[in-house]
Amino acid sequence: MTTAIARVSALINPAARHGLGVRAAATALAALRDRGVEVTELVGRDPDDARELARTAAASDIDALVVVGGDGSVRLALEAVGDTGVPLGLIPAGTGNDHARALGIPTDDPAAAAAIIAAGRRRPFDIAVITPADGPSAVFGTVAATGLDALVTERANNMSWPKGQLRYPLAAVAELARMKPFHYRITVDDNTFERDLILAAVGNTPSYGGGMKITPSAVIDDGLLDLTLISHGPRLKMFGLFPTMYSGKHIEHKEVEQFRGSRIVLDCVPTAPIYADGDRIGRLPATIEVRPGAVTFLA
Repeated sequence: MTTAIARVSALINPAARHGLGVRAAATALAALRDRGVEVTELVGRDPDDARELARTAAASDIDALVVVGGDGSVRLALEAVGDTGVPLGLIPAGTGNDHARALGIPTDDPAAAAAIIAAGRRRPFDIAVITPADGPSAVFGTVAATGLDALVTERANNMSWPKGQLRYPLAAVAELARMKPFHYRITVDDNTFERDLILAAVGNTPSYGGGMKITPSAVIDDGLLDLTLISHGPRLKMFGLFPTMYSGKHIEHKEVEQFRGSRIVLDCVPTAPIYADGDRIGRLPATIEVRPGAVTFLA
């Protein structure tokens, strides 16, 4: 469905991509205004303030809520729009930009992303809801990561150098060097089983971490979640397996299993953190469920 976009609120993350998001915002919002779109800029003091600004905007009479930032900023916006019916537009300006990849939005051309928003084509997409053991439920759009990949995300988020996507492979090398297996108990819909794993990832989209295709067959609007499991193996083999995640060819290794379902429960010993869209959500056990067509994007 296509409808005219005349008035939007733009949620801007000034810290995105270590400040480069501000430049992307200037380019994109100028392009929107050149197309006759009225833009109100929203800049939060911190994530909680940004969330409140987004919720207030979503409750107003805007035609769309536009996110200028990365996957974490998109997750805040997903929470804000909820069941309001307000569509989301996206100007990729983060480190990973995996929502944009799944939606077919250019990750390096803010003006082109703005043109997609102004065109007004609305498409419903799935989101996922994750409920951890130690906190409230949260929504996410790309991948929920546990085990090694959660530890990699945690390390990458705390690295001040280098900037950009290179942080993820460097963090992965550091974590692989000291990896130990986790004993998982997993339920996919009605099927329960146990495995010794170095990671388990639940994907609503194919990639995370800036294009790592951890769940390469995941589709953002199929009403299902994809689960990738990687069993513990020799350290040298694990080092060789990691680079293949960028192409999705890791699924060809015998240590890798894939499942698909609408409800996935993960638990492990020792307990481990779980991340989604690059943000720490809580600790396992956690239940993850898909909400088909719950959010509309301009895409």
